[in-house]
Amino acid sequence: MEDDDLDSLVESWQPKQTSDVMRRAFAERCRWVETMLQVRAEAEIRMRAANYSSGPAIEAIFREELGRILPRRYQVTCGTLSDGSGNTAGDCDVVVFNDTWFPTVKQRATADDRQHVMPIEGAYAVIEVKQTLTQRSLDEALGKLVTCHRLDRPLMPVGRMVENRSFGGGGNRIGNPLFSAIVATRRDPGTPLSDLVERFLAVNRRLNRLEMVHCLCILGEVCYLWGWVPQGSSEANVATFFGPEDLQQPLMLIEGTPDRAESPLGVLVSRLFAHVTNSVLGEVQDIPWAYGIGHALQPYQFGRFQTPPAQSPGP
Repeated sequence: MEDDDLDSLVESWQPKQTSDVMRRAFAERCRWVETMLQVRAEAEIRMRAANYSSGPAIEAIFREELGRILPRRYQVTCGTLSDGSGNTAGDCDVVVFNDTWFPTVKQRATADDRQHVMPIEGAYAVIEVKQTLTQRSLDEALGKLVTCHRLDRPLMPVGRMVENRSFGGGGNRIGNPLFSAIVATRRDPGTPLSDLVERFLAVNRRLNRLEMVHCLCILGEVCYLWGWVPQGSSEANVATFFGPEDLQQPLMLIEGTPDRAESPLGVLVSRLFAHVTNSVLGEVQDIPWAYGIGHALQPYQFGRFQTPPAQSPGP
């Protein structure tokens, strides 16, 4: 083969331009998952018996699908979050937890037992799932999430590289804020969206910045996040609550809606994904002590047995 022909052959090995759908592949995936969640939730609602609640089934469906979307290093589970002082937030629908580094405080009795207690230090995110969003169910979800934020969760500096190593630095940024969200499969037709948004705003105005609920998502309708406008800019940034600016600046709601080609579930997943992949959690080596081990240690009482003084190492 002539050199010119070989040059042409090598030059022809270029990536192929795909359709616009492929450029938005992850967004399309979230859109289809959102549609499937709505269909499966509606099927559960229609098939429920008079005394049967479809809520737990819908929560399980959401956990299953979220677990498929997030990388496998993030466990998507349910259960109770607790702190080292013995306080709990009660049963949580969805907890994104680091079970690689952090032990559970109380393990499940069986594989399908929901009575599962996890240390708040090991949680990346907590999500409340509602079948139908009303003002009452919104208040219930807000109450659960605010309670989770109020558990004793030591704040870690950004300078931590992994859960058992700190290299200093980080300034006044936080490395482990707790993400929180409310997800509803549908809105009660008799409850105007504006009423729910006003309630969400009114509650969050009464909270300090680290207690605020980060996201409100109604599948197929809208997803709300918090944002802030940097000085000198005309566009809002999404508030991540890592700081420092978004822990100090006035915040506003940012929305993603299907009529602007944004999947509400996709907006939630994008925000959650950015949060967990930028988080480094608390000091895992302190968990056994924080949850009750080693507080009653004392010197041996039946005689003095001491090692000889340490010798200096030889040359």
